[in-house]
Amino acid sequence: MKKILYTLLLFSLSLSYSQTKVTPDEHWSAYAISVQPQNEETVFNIIDEYFSEYKLDDIKVMLFSILFADDSMSEATHEIVFVGNSDSMSKFYSPMNFTTEWNLFSSKISNFIEKTIWALNGTGLASTGPDPSEVVYPYERILNWGPERDIQKFRKAWVELNTKHERTDRSAVIFTITSSAEHKSGVVLRYPTYKAMLNSNAEYARNNPSWQKDWQTYLKENGGGEITRNFTRILLKEW
Repeated sequence: MKKILYTLLLFSLSLSYSQTKVTPDEHWSAYAISVQPQNEETVFNIIDEYFSEYKLDDIKVMLFSILFADDSMSEATHEIVFVGNSDSMSKFYSPMNFTTEWNLFSSKISNFIEKTIWALNGTGLASTGPDPSEVVYPYERILNWGPERDIQKFRKAWVELNTKHERTDRSAVIFTITSSAEHKSGVVLRYPTYKAMLNSNAEYARNNPSWQKDWQTYLKENGGGEITRNFTRILLKEW
C-alpha cells in the first residue's frame, strides 16, 4: 500500500466535503501522478496553498491518495481531479487563464512530481445513493470499462436497480471517458469508511434477499464489457 499522509488525512477527514450529485452538465478531468514518499507532504502543501488562495469558479478540486491499483496504475501515488460545468471547465483550460500565479504554481509543483501516469477527461452521467454533500464519503473504488460496454444500457440497469433498492451505505457516480481508447466509461463507488468498502456489499446482500433476484437480472442487462482498470483511492482534501 502506498504511503498515506497520515497527519494530513486525519486533518482532512474532519472537514465537511462538498461533493454533490451529478448534474446534466458535469465534466471532469483527472491526472494520476507519481510522487516520491519524501515529497508527498510538500506536494500537498503546494496544492493546498494555491487552491486555498485562488479558488476556481464553479470547479471542485480534489486530491486523492491511491491505496490500491492494478498494473495500469502501479506507479501512481496520487490523483488530482477537477469537476465543473462546461462553462467553468472551458474557462479553466483557456490560455487566458494561465496567469502568473498559475504558472508559478505549475513550475513549483513540477519539481516534486516524478511523472504524470495519465491525464483523462470525460462527463458524469448519473448518480445513485445518498447525496455525498450531506455525508463524508472519502473512500472510493473506481472501475473502468472499454468501448465494448454499452454505457447507456449499463446506466439504465444500474439506476433501476439502485432506485428500487436504495442503499444508505454507499453512493455511486457513472461516468464516460472522452480521452482514452482503452478506457471509455466507469463507475465510482463511494463509501463512508474503509470497513464499509470491505463489508457493505456482502452485508446488504444478506439483509436484503429480494436484492439477489434483481441483481441477477441486472447482470444480464448491464451492458456487458470487461473491467479494464480497477483502483481504490482516498480523498485527502477538496477545495
